[in-house]
Amino acid sequence: MTGRIDFYTKVHKGLRASLFRLSQRAASIDYADSQALAGLAAELDGVLRRLSAHAGHEERFIHPLLAEKLGDTAFDREHAELESAQRALQDRLDAIARARTEERRPFGLTFYRALNVFVAKYLEHIDREEQTLPALWERCTDEELRAVLARFGASRPVEEALADIGWMLPALSAPEQAELIGGLSAALSTRR
Repeated sequence: MTGRIDFYTKVHKGLRASLFRLSQRAASIDYADSQALAGLAAELDGVLRRLSAHAGHEERFIHPLLAEKLGDTAFDREHAELESAQRALQDRLDAIARARTEERRPFGLTFYRALNVFVAKYLEHIDREEQTLPALWERCTDEELRAVLARFGASRPVEEALADIGWMLPALSAPEQAELIGGLSAALSTRR
């Protein structure tokens, strides 16, 4: 740890954990079972919403700083490509639910493989984002980094922040959990 503000690590750990759980569920369900398929569809929807919200937050709060300090990056384009891939995954799973029962298992295997290709691309994307941190730390003051986090925090309803903590905490180490909860507590105390 550098002790510097890190925009990415905690949230990316949570996103990775969400994707890995989704992949495991997609591997183990019986796609011919309508109830299991509905459960997978609900989990997919939740994870994809989380990914989209995260991309939107980065585009609004972090990407302008990256552009100012590092020049243009490919991250907005990558986000658009990932969003397109997410829609394709959703469409593919929706098509399985509409398929005849005997077609669902082979279609499910195709979905599972496509999901994992997406996960691999997403993991590469967030790794590239994390690789920008040393350059940001070199070019930004702590005040600049804190200002980005403050704007982000002020833009979100408390309920949204609490929901995010709910899916992030299980993916974090105990010191990271304490830091995240402490940061939220401090942010909430300034809203009163």
